[in-house]
Amino acid sequence: MSEKVIQKKVDNHLFMQEITRMLRKEGKKSVTFVVRGFSMRPFLDNGRDKVILAPPRVPKVGDVVLAEVAERRYALHRVIKIEDHVYTMRGDGNPLSMTESFTFDKIIGVADGFIRKGKKVSITSRKWRWYSATWNALKPMRRILLAIYRRKKKFF
Repeated sequence: MSEKVIQKKVDNHLFMQEITRMLRKEGKKSVTFVVRGFSMRPFLDNGRDKVILAPPRVPKVGDVVLAEVAERRYALHRVIKIEDHVYTMRGDGNPLSMTESFTFDKIIGVADGFIRKGKKVSITSRKWRWYSATWNALKPMRRILLAIYRRKKKFF
């Protein structure tokens, strides 16, 4: 039996409040939703991929976290630094200088997996760990690699 999929456009803040409610108050193990935005390119693409979000937990460097980074402004990005209980994150497709910082109470959830091009990818998989480590090691070349990726995407 297949699950019925309902698509509906809602205000982003209301959407985040609902995800928070589901993960915290309803005690759901996970919530899955379509990614909006380009900041996690090349791995996650706008409107194509989904994130499987688990309830808040203390993240490690490398974890992908959904957090409220400013009042009514949310980001799903990778944690790059933890210092004095302050987490700093950046989108994989963002410039190196573009970061956001937040405290634990602002975490809505931590990514437990992704559905990329229709295939589930667990954060514990060898493929995901390799991607994360490789992408982080390529910091100086990211802008060039992303420019090539965008051009390739437009061409095809």
